Amino acid sequence: MSVAARYINREVAAIFVVTLLMLLLVAVGGRFIGYLQEAAMGKFTGATVLTIMYLRLPEFIQIVAPFALYTAIVLTMGRLYADQEMVVLQGAGAGTKKLLSWLSLPVGVVILGVAILALYATPMTLRELASFMTEQRSQSEFETVSPGTFHIYDRGRRVTYSEAMSQDRRELQQVFMAQRLEDGRQALIWADSGTQEVDLASGAHYLVLQDGRRYEGLPGTPGFRTIEFQELRQRLNISTVSRGPSVEALPLGELGSTAAEQAEWHWRFALPLFCLIGGMLGLGVSRVKPRQGRFARVVPSVLMMLIYYLLLLINRDALAEGQVTPTIGLWGVHAVFLAIAVSYLRRLGRPVAA
Repeated sequence: MSVAARYINREVAAIFVVTLLMLLLVAVGGRFIGYLQEAAMGKFTGATVLTIMYLRLPEFIQIVAPFALYTAIVLTMGRLYADQEMVVLQGAGAGTKKLLSWLSLPVGVVILGVAILALYATPMTLRELASFMTEQRSQSEFETVSPGTFHIYDRGRRVTYSEAMSQDRRELQQVFMAQRLEDGRQALIWADSGTQEVDLASGAHYLVLQDGRRYEGLPGTPGFRTIEFQELRQRLNISTVSRGPSVEALPLGELGSTAAEQAEWHWRFALPLFCLIGGMLGLGVSRVKPRQGRFARVVPSVLMMLIYYLLLLINRDALAEGQVTPTIGLWGVHAVFLAIAVSYLRRLGRPVAA
């Protein structure tokens, strides 16, 4: 590889890594906050948030990597044009084909990485995530309680609150529970403390409440019944619902002929192709006029890449709903932007007006 090729690829790689990290920070940060909110609501324990984000990381990377590569090529080549270095390279015989061959290494590495993620790694981690979330849902209410937060269970039929919890998470302090009974009555429970107990014979989980009161009755009517207790056992819900894997989590070989599975099949192969065409398009649109800066083409070029991505999403949804035949799939969108990329590449060798 020539010195010029190493020089260009080194800068493309550096900008790619920085851009990838920035885009991941934005994408992962938003979801991380969302999962923290769900953990605070008691859907799962806070300690599992990092595991969930780790298992979703390949899904995020396969989406942002093509944009990072595209941006890196536009910025790198735009600087070469703005600093007149490209004039020197072209004078030495670096035409469009030569530039494409130089960029084939970073583009090829990213395409290979995205292909591995889209075809194998992401479905595998999504299956692991589904299994992990099922395990989290199978935990009792006791494990998901966070002190100082109201937790809603059983589709709003029960609310649990604990003012504090022991360091070993075995004892709740100042416990409040509100439950809507089958006949419409409400049951309210206050207790000084509560611990979890498991019936070894049946496997049932119980919250054993100590020193409290239970109020039971119909809201808006007199005659609430009050019971003082030293010990009260309240059975905790254990979710046993087991959902099958989503279409996104199915292995490539198990994708069938249904519309949703065909859409997923096309989408997985679309991402590596999105990288390839995006790399060609990035080189084609990167040329700037002599008096323009290296960032002159960034905004319009990124908008073009976003339009490309959005059209892929729209066609994927249409394919999943049966509005587009699998024969057409996403190939039409790729063909249009490939033609656009080729048209831009053909203009690189032509003189540009100052």
